[in-house]
Amino acid sequence: SSIVEDHPSGYPRLAALLCTDDNLMLYHRFTYLQSRLLLHKQDEIRELERKLDRMDKADATKAPEILKSRELDDKNVGKRLELLSAIETKFNEYATLLTNARHITSFNNPTDEDYQSVRTYFDKGTPLREMESYIYHEEDILSLKVEIENAWLDVWLDKKIEELLDKYVLHTKYGREFLKKTNPTKAGVILYSRGHLNKFKITIILGMIMIHFVVPVYVLWYMARLPETNSSTAVSVAILLIFTCALSLVLSQLTRAKRHEILASAAAYCAVLVVFIGNAGQPPVAPSSGQPAPTGPEVPI
Repeated sequence: SSIVEDHPSGYPRLAALLCTDDNLMLYHRFTYLQSRLLLHKQDEIRELERKLDRMDKADATKAPEILKSRELDDKNVGKRLELLSAIETKFNEYATLLTNARHITSFNNPTDEDYQSVRTYFDKGTPLREMESYIYHEEDILSLKVEIENAWLDVWLDKKIEELLDKYVLHTKYGREFLKKTNPTKAGVILYSRGHLNKFKITIILGMIMIHFVVPVYVLWYMARLPETNSSTAVSVAILLIFTCALSLVLSQLTRAKRHEILASAAAYCAVLVVFIGNAGQPPVAPSSGQPAPTGPEVPI
């Protein structure tokens, strides 16, 4: 497929840039206009409600029977029916605005890195006229990406991986495989393939997971082989608590897991290690007699 710079300058080139990566699909939220429209529609309904209230009070004095029958009221003049129809129309419009505003509000804010990438393109490429450059309304920008991993460690990994690629990979013959649909010299923005970055991140995350399972299991197994003393038991418990706390910290910083999810994961992890300690400390059982198997040759007394 063609790179971004193959499209005509202006909206065509900007659209080509934004569609290259979900992280760059940033648009104006128009929060102020949402509020103005809602307030305007809200007051229109208030005015109609006031008219209905005046009509009800007037009929309560002149013709109270009309208020007891919808059919009589419709046959009489039909003004209340006309007013209720207008209220229904305005209320449906108001409900639609409310629903749309709530939906738009639920969109994620872009990460600082994604926002700066698009803003850098606007600064260097000036794709639009100044008054149409919406990206400079930083507080009113939304991202169309469904899920944004904005945990501190996740953002840090993205940044460090891109720095490593810039330093060691970009200028090699393999560098083109990491670039995506843009010329960094002309655009001033380097768009890495999100798939390649995710592979690096998954490798790092899997390594951290393996560390949290292999290291404590090996250390606890080694401690279980030593003669049981108060100090060795205390060390085993300390190792268990340290790695459980480390896992909780990694989950909180690397993922968007909620507190109860982190608590459940830490409890399950701790339970597995406790069971391992209990099993590793037991001597092997002879299959025939059910008694502990001898660990070495018997010495006659």
